[in-house]
Amino acid sequence: MRTTRRGVLKGGALAGAVAAVPVAAQAAAGVAAVIVYDSRLAESASFAGGRGIDLAAVSLREAHVALAGAMRVEGLTRWSDWTALRGLLEEQGLRRTAETRASAPLSGHDGLLRWSMAAR
Repeated sequence: MRTTRRGVLKGGALAGAVAAVPVAAQAAAGVAAVIVYDSRLAESASFAGGRGIDLAAVSLREAHVALAGAMRVEGLTRWSDWTALRGLLEEQGLRRTAETRASAPLSGHDGLLRWSMAAR
């Protein structure tokens, strides 16, 4: 089987779609999690469906307070927000369960990460 540029691009698009499964689909499956997103980024806002903690509306300190006691957190954020939140959530006893770079950005923002953390 021959590898083509088109095939590679299709595979990347599919991987991006799988990595950014909307939270509504997760909720339908019975998964309860606190959602973190940034409404300034179309992909992130779509992922959250308007529910959760919007990093465009709160500071990281306020987000940290809002996440206190969370047993599971899911997010689609920029790398910089993810690194700051990851440290704060690790202090609360949560551990990374998934981390995937979202591909094919629609809004032109590179570096979005789809991530999950949960208590162990």
